[in-house]
Amino acid sequence: MNQEKAPPEQESFFAPPGRATLAEVSDQIRLCLGDPNLHTVLEVVGSYAVVLNAQRQILATNPALLEVLSLAGAPGGEGLRLGETLGCIHAGEGPDGCGSARACRSCGALLATLATHGTGEPTTEECFMSIRRDGRWEAREYIARAMPLAVAGHPFTLLLFQDISALKRRETLERIFIHDLMASVQAWRGWTEVARGAGADATAVAERVLALANQLSDEVEFQHWLLQAECGELVADLRPVPPERLLDELEGSLAAEVAACLIRIPPPPDARPVRTDPVILSGILRNMVMNAIEAMPSGGQVRIWHELRSDRTMFVVHNPGCMPPEVADRVFQRSFSTKATRGRGLGTYGMKVLGETVLGGTVGFRTSWTEGTRFFIELPRVC
Repeated sequence: MNQEKAPPEQESFFAPPGRATLAEVSDQIRLCLGDPNLHTVLEVVGSYAVVLNAQRQILATNPALLEVLSLAGAPGGEGLRLGETLGCIHAGEGPDGCGSARACRSCGALLATLATHGTGEPTTEECFMSIRRDGRWEAREYIARAMPLAVAGHPFTLLLFQDISALKRRETLERIFIHDLMASVQAWRGWTEVARGAGADATAVAERVLALANQLSDEVEFQHWLLQAECGELVADLRPVPPERLLDELEGSLAAEVAACLIRIPPPPDARPVRTDPVILSGILRNMVMNAIEAMPSGGQVRIWHELRSDRTMFVVHNPGCMPPEVADRVFQRSFSTKATRGRGLGTYGMKVLGETVLGGTVGFRTSWTEGTRFFIELPRVC
């Protein structure tokens, strides 16, 4: 994911910088190992748990989390920070690792920890984390609870975090289907009233109702793909596809008012077929187009094209608007949406999962006030 450099005022540390030395961390770990009460707490707690020092470095981990880290081939965590252990995609972006990147300002685990450091009271926050492990991008949602902990007279922090990803996935899907079904029912009711009126154009009404049905069908199919992809059950039908033919079919599938906002950029002269599943790729591009249209300023237009990048083909959807940093940092998180009142939140997340996990491509974006916003997907070309 590519982003423009943050403004200078956003490059300062959000969390206090600096780490304990290896010798200090070793001494702190020995304190934790020698405390039988702490061992009991870590053994019986049902959620994941870590003990942190003042620099937010991990000193001890409970068996439940150690098992998950072991299965994932991740480091045990001692001396590291939470995001570095779990594989957060932002952990290496800041000058001091986990806690020092711009995106860390919205990390619920960090916010809870810092609040407890400041008040000495337990603090609970929701934590949305994007992780990459073994080349696979995934989204995780947690309830993070930080509380002060004294070990042999030394002040540490106990951080508990419960994985609520399945619950968030269900809640988001329910909101999506409730919204889309209600919107479709209201639209169909409206066009039925038009059809009952005197002098109604039956053909025009039928075309509009058919377009609404197709739109809902596309949405249901996209969500079905996403559920299968999250379970590892979606297998792509990869084959050579000419990029222009794919864009022709995509444009033909869009509603007339959507297609009217779209500008096709002429293809490069040496375009070659791309190896992909054309149905899934069309769904990804359709979501990119719809998001771009919803985000573009009044009077703007959305552009779409494909270009060559070494041995890969990049499909690009551009709109003249710019995402603010707090949106850009979270745009691929499953439960995050700038359209919260509409109950959405899986469009960009779905692009990422389907484009990378299923199609084997790279999905990302660039955004700036001067160049607008470009979402893209890169895929291998046919040699």
